Amino acid sequence: MKPFVLALPLLLAAAAAARADELGLPLTMSLEDEPRERQDVENDRQRPDDTASLTPMEFFYRHSELEAGAMYTDFSSDLQLKSHMGFYVRYGVEIFPHISVHMTYRYNEFGNGPTSAPPEDIRMQALLFGAGIHVPLHPEFALVLGGGVGPTWLDSSVVRNEIGFTVTGEAAVTARLWEMLRLKVGLVIDGINTDFHQTSTNFSLNLSYLVGLEIGM
Repeated sequence: MKPFVLALPLLLAAAAAARADELGLPLTMSLEDEPRERQDVENDRQRPDDTASLTPMEFFYRHSELEAGAMYTDFSSDLQLKSHMGFYVRYGVEIFPHISVHMTYRYNEFGNGPTSAPPEDIRMQALLFGAGIHVPLHPEFALVLGGGVGPTWLDSSVVRNEIGFTVTGEAAVTARLWEMLRLKVGLVIDGINTDFHQTSTNFSLNLSYLVGLEIGM
């Protein structure tokens, strides 16, 4: 009877170990046997954010975007300007995921004939500051919405030159052509406040068709 009593705890321990193994429970209290999935989760929580260690120059390098393209503008009749092709360059920085701030320079130069007499040479320049948001639609496509404000210079060979104030809104779609290169197509609506050509109203609306290329981000 005494040998049986001494062997009973060993038999119960073996049975408990077998049962624990079937249920997938840890057999010891050692941390080395902790499930690897849980250890990976804990490691992920403790992993530092890489962006926190970036210097300002590294941040701008990794999150900058350069854009250039052409804009065909249908000017308001109040401005007495014929429709024409212009160009733009934009530099932006992504400050939050999918949200960026940007600066845009536009240039447009053309003759305003043949309806104008005498023939008139026009040059328009604008410097706009704004923000935009990229809404992913697909791994290769995105919707881009943006806006901005800034001054516009209108130079004429016939009438007095003017400086106007422009408010702009943009809606476009991008398609990825390469790893960091995207094609952009969209519409731009500008509201400009100016007395150029003695407009009948101080606020004129222009519609532009935009085609450009984005590099970066």
